[in-house]
Amino acid sequence: MLLPFLVVKLSNLEVPQKVSPRAVRQLKTVAAESDSASPSSQANKTQKEKSPKVVERRSPRSPASEKKRPSRISELESQVSQLQEDLKKTKDKLTSSESWKKQAQQEAEEAENQIAALSSKLEESQQQIIALSSSEQSCEPTEILQDQNLTWESDLASAREEIERLKLELEMVAKSDAEQKKSAESTNIELQNLKGNLAETLLLVENMKMELNDCKESEAQAKGVVNETLQQLGTAKATVEALRSEGMKANEAYYSVISELDQSKARIKLLEELVSKLEAGISQKPREQIKEFPNNGEANGMEEELNSLRAEVERLRVELENAGRRHGEEKVKILEELKSARELMEQMIFNSGLREAELATELERARATIEELKANLMDKETELQGIVEENEGLSSKLEKNLSLERESKLEAELKELREEFSDLKASLMDKETELQSVLEENESLKLEIEKKGENVIKSTGELEAAREVEREALMKIGILMEETEKSKGRAARVAEQLEAAQASGAEMEAELRRIKVQSDQWRKAAEAAAAMLSVGNNGKYMDRTGSLDSCYNPGKMGSPYEEDGDDDFMKKKNGNMLKKFGVLWKKPQK
Repeated sequence: MLLPFLVVKLSNLEVPQKVSPRAVRQLKTVAAESDSASPSSQANKTQKEKSPKVVERRSPRSPASEKKRPSRISELESQVSQLQEDLKKTKDKLTSSESWKKQAQQEAEEAENQIAALSSKLEESQQQIIALSSSEQSCEPTEILQDQNLTWESDLASAREEIERLKLELEMVAKSDAEQKKSAESTNIELQNLKGNLAETLLLVENMKMELNDCKESEAQAKGVVNETLQQLGTAKATVEALRSEGMKANEAYYSVISELDQSKARIKLLEELVSKLEAGISQKPREQIKEFPNNGEANGMEEELNSLRAEVERLRVELENAGRRHGEEKVKILEELKSARELMEQMIFNSGLREAELATELERARATIEELKANLMDKETELQGIVEENEGLSSKLEKNLSLERESKLEAELKELREEFSDLKASLMDKETELQSVLEENESLKLEIEKKGENVIKSTGELEAAREVEREALMKIGILMEETEKSKGRAARVAEQLEAAQASGAEMEAELRRIKVQSDQWRKAAEAAAAMLSVGNNGKYMDRTGSLDSCYNPGKMGSPYEEDGDDDFMKKKNGNMLKKFGVLWKKPQK
């Protein structure tokens, strides 16, 4: 059941190489279209920068397209897991086939060892037969030889049966080994192809995952930029509204100041009219009345009122001038503020438009890349469908080719086995002829042995006599060996005695040397003593020093007193000499 599936998986290596260039061309065209479409979209976007509807057009991506990607990734992951399971199964099959192969090799080795042992047994039997034929002076009887020949013949028959059985086993083992080798080779090839397919699919999945992650990151970045621009636009709108409200307040204040100025102008006009009327009334009265009534309080009050009115008019004029000046300054300030606010608004709108254009281009690029990825996915799906179809066709072709190859291989193996069988038959025929020749030689040897048996019976008596002679000789040799052992003991004793005598002689020689040294020392001491005695007597008693044995001098005779004096003197001298002897005796011993 696994073979067609594996064959389908096997052809994944070669087919993508044929289909991949078309996919690349499609990708390039899509990229070119997206690149060509981008400037037109940018132009359209730049025209619509200032419109507030740009933000509304950025609708989020459809959830259906986002749901398709994880489903496709999950399908690819399931395919990868299936491929891994198939790999594990094929590995298990490989290990089992290798174990079967090892068992078959062990069985073949055991069969070869058995054949070698049987051939060695045959050679040994042939050598024994040759040795029996060559041994003319053998002393075995004919019945034993016949029994041995019968046992050898039975061994040969059993060996032939074992050889035939082992040949059949070898043929079976060779067939099974060849089949296992073929299956192992095919499984190895399938494994390698599956590994290559797995690596390619894993690379494709990783690339797709990387592209999807990049797209997601770019989308997230674009969304972040859009949110930032929206926030900036909101802040800009808030500032514009605040500036507008401030402008409205300034306008209201301006209009209120203008109304106050108008009121003050109208009041000034009224006061001027009153002043002019009063002046006119005062000028129309005659001076006479004034002279008549010099102390009139009304005239003074009128003058004071006029003066106060004049002062108030002057004050109001000054206030009007100051208010007009202040109003002009405030108007200038408000105009400047409005101008700066308008400039800021224009700058903000321009920047937001540029940012919107950049974001639009980035979004267009992201959409183009997403479209390219979708196109790639569609191309890959179509490629996979084509690969599956081609795999099915190739699997059928491969099955046919494999069946034909198996038939051709089986025929070749049958031819080889037939040739080997014919060779084995020829070798068996040769061995059978050799066995027949050996049997014929055995029969001739039996006849010769029967003929020689009579001679052997005759020679047995001679052999017994020779054995008795040998026994006597052995007895004599034993006696001689005992005597030699005794003589060896004596020689050992003599050698020990000689060694003891040599040791005692060495001790005697050492003692003699020591005595000789002592005698030399005694002689030297005596000579020294004689020399000292001769020097002490001043030549009077030279005769006494002549020898060491006696101090007798017959030529000179003196009185007994002289002899006593001489004896005392000699005793003293001898005491001194003995002391010197002791000193001289101790010196050489040290």
